[in-house]
Amino acid sequence: MDKVKDKCIFILILFFILLLRIPYISNSPYEQGENWRQSDTESIARNFVEERFNIFYPQFNYDGPLPNYVQLEFQITTFIIAILYKLFGYHYIFARVVPISFFMGSCIFLYLIGRFFYSKAQSYMILILYALIPINIYFSRAIMPESAALFFYLGAFYFYLKWIYKEEKKYIYSGAFFTALAISQKIPTVFIGIPMFVMAIEKYKEKIYKIKELYIFAVISLGSPFLYFKWMDYIAEFKFVNKIAEKHIFKRLFTDIFTKEAIDFFKTKLPQEFTLEVLLLFLTGLLMLKLKKELPIVFWLLAMLAELVFIVAVIRLNYYLIFIGPLMAIIASKALYFIWEHKYGGVFVTAIIFSIAFNSFLRVRPLYQEKSNLLKQANMVKKYTDAEDLIVVGTPDPALINASERKGWRVNIDYYDHIPKDPIEEIQYYIENGAKYFVPMKGWIHNDTGEYRNYLEENFKKIVDEEGYFIYILQ
Repeated sequence: MDKVKDKCIFILILFFILLLRIPYISNSPYEQGENWRQSDTESIARNFVEERFNIFYPQFNYDGPLPNYVQLEFQITTFIIAILYKLFGYHYIFARVVPISFFMGSCIFLYLIGRFFYSKAQSYMILILYALIPINIYFSRAIMPESAALFFYLGAFYFYLKWIYKEEKKYIYSGAFFTALAISQKIPTVFIGIPMFVMAIEKYKEKIYKIKELYIFAVISLGSPFLYFKWMDYIAEFKFVNKIAEKHIFKRLFTDIFTKEAIDFFKTKLPQEFTLEVLLLFLTGLLMLKLKKELPIVFWLLAMLAELVFIVAVIRLNYYLIFIGPLMAIIASKALYFIWEHKYGGVFVTAIIFSIAFNSFLRVRPLYQEKSNLLKQANMVKKYTDAEDLIVVGTPDPALINASERKGWRVNIDYYDHIPKDPIEEIQYYIENGAKYFVPMKGWIHNDTGEYRNYLEENFKKIVDEEGYFIYILQ
């Protein structure tokens, strides 16, 4: 009976977690939160369907005509979405079901990890905290690879733990497979190797170099993503994100954590993405860590703090905070469970969880609102242009190109050496390369001091709709 009761509680918690992610499930990628990254991801899935149905050839819609092969993560999420699109048509609900499914899988792995160290009750608390923090509520249903990365990252740690305790080869090989996929989704998940290495040293001590399974683990988990990224570097034609680590991260690896920008980022984003309640529980839980019993957790935490220092401080994108989320939930649960054991602990814990849920709702709800101006401008493009027409948009954000379901360029971004910097010459360059329409965002053009607008107004006709949106006819 106890096992049945535990299963029912676990299933009810998972059902509750799923329900939190159902609102706005049919939203387009063009939300207030992360519309650039979501629209890029969704456009890759469409290009799989419409252009080249091969997971090793992801393409963007910009900058320029296809092919635009891009050096990004292994396209597991987008390829599954593409399969669903092929079977059922273009419905955004399918694009969101995929990351939600991965996130639900990550919840199961996190609960199982919790059971290695804590009671069932505390493991349930870990799961609830993990599900309620704002960053996980929003990005678990975002059309992005973060949920898949969490799934493989937590699965890798779980299977490795199983191998450490049981020494069955199937677990370390499963762990290697999941680690490889985690790194292929998000390179910062490589930090999970630090606690893994520490666990192996603790178990095997000076005999560690004799454990052949560890060599196989290293080859699979590191070699596979290395080969994938080398392949993508070889075929990539879209240069905007090529070798992003070399260009932006390695040069500033040890210095950016001390900058005002990084400090301000963490001061603002940590409370936003995890809530003050969870941060306070986390800080309290740190004081309750038991080094001997929880050594893997301690080194896992140190590894992900290193990720914050060396990666997040440089990139400063809030969704890169997501990999410390499981640790936040685990360590915060220690303080929450301590309160639970108080005489009136149930009342206090319920109040704390309600407060976290309420503040998470306040944080994420505005992010769900779709950008109506962008969608209206895109709908005008779809109405007055043909699917094969190349366009130029006046925004540095490619979401307008993606929403228009067209291919083309972003004007005046000053990134490519081969594109002229002079406004007239730049527009002529696009025309010579096949651009038929120029699409400002309801008249707005990025970084324009009037030169682009004046040249377009004086030399090209435009189509204007009843709401004041317009596009210029280039040829």
